Amino acid sequence: MKLLLSFLFLLPVLGGCVRMKPTTLYEQPSDEVPMANINGFYAISLFSDQINSELWYTVSPKALQVSTEKTEVQSGSGAISLEWNKQADPSTWLGMGIGWDNWTGKDMSAIQQSAAISFWVKMKKGQSSGLPWAIGFEDFSGGQAWTGVTVNYIQGGVVKDQWTQVIIPLSAFPFEGYDVDVTNIKQLIFQFESSGKVWIDDIRFIPYTAVGRKSVSVNQMTPPVIDGVFNSTEWSGTGFQLTAGTVYLNWDDNMLYLAAVVKDQTPFINTQTGKDIWNGDALEIAFSTTSGVSPKRTIFYPSDHHLGFQLGSSYQVFDWATGNPVSNIIQKSNKTQTGYSFEAAIPWSAIGAKPWITGLPYDLELALDLSDASGKRESQSRWNSITKEGFNSNPALWGTLITQP
Repeated sequence: MKLLLSFLFLLPVLGGCVRMKPTTLYEQPSDEVPMANINGFYAISLFSDQINSELWYTVSPKALQVSTEKTEVQSGSGAISLEWNKQADPSTWLGMGIGWDNWTGKDMSAIQQSAAISFWVKMKKGQSSGLPWAIGFEDFSGGQAWTGVTVNYIQGGVVKDQWTQVIIPLSAFPFEGYDVDVTNIKQLIFQFESSGKVWIDDIRFIPYTAVGRKSVSVNQMTPPVIDGVFNSTEWSGTGFQLTAGTVYLNWDDNMLYLAAVVKDQTPFINTQTGKDIWNGDALEIAFSTTSGVSPKRTIFYPSDHHLGFQLGSSYQVFDWATGNPVSNIIQKSNKTQTGYSFEAAIPWSAIGAKPWITGLPYDLELALDLSDASGKRESQSRWNSITKEGFNSNPALWGTLITQP
């Protein structure tokens, strides 16, 4: 706000006086740099240099030590030293929370899809492909949304004895699934498992743009004959293109239908059983059966499924979402000049799922596993997450299927 001050000076000059004109003084424009923000959200720094009253942690001296570090810092003048050992106090919850911005309620709705939580970690010794932590946001009603610190979020895939950045998109937190009020966030919480010794620094929000996902519309058709011989008239419509081949699918109220035409120099080699059938020739399909759930969730919901078809001697089917084999599947295969073709019909009832509803979007990912001559998986090609592994545990890597009548 500009301040207007008027001064009228009457100065005595040699027994007389001179009336001075009014002088107006204005406040000069500020030279301050605008505060950093993301979409108008200004509380972007959670920890920078000092442990203060905004940070708390479990009091368990034999299992958790938290202190300010002044020498090993990524930026600024201080970091956090963390040493924990869950086995030293197994009955106690180990964790740390930060009620940044003076424990006020933070409205994160404007950055939920456009920001990530970022922090830097340095191992005190050695290296690790992940961190045995869970990270969650809590609102003022006690609602919490959690995700793990998996290898997908660690830049370079390994935490070493040098500063490594961890970036977790806010879209990875299942706020909707757990009724967390993103307009009234209280704090960020870290939960520690196993053991470790690290320094952590510069915890903040950063802008983040998610990679787009593929989307394919599929029209329903007359149920195909499941004989293992691919017939393009039975599987009309758009196929899902993978590096190793093309996968087709369809459905009705009773069945989910799958077909694949695969390029494979050593087809039908897979001696694995149960949860290990991915380690050889196999077809995998991960999908949701409830429309409208967050496509950015990083954990499986009860309506998510992940089926694997062992394409070897026993032709087993396994659902990794439930941890159980699946029976009553009709499946056939056939060798071709360039590999093999495969067809299957899966009763919705066999996997405890409801059929898709026409006209709605669902999440979907497809993968083809190819073995080498020894029977071990040599490569995996995926439909949506072409360059990024981990769809088996992270639905945010799936694409979108739009069902059409």
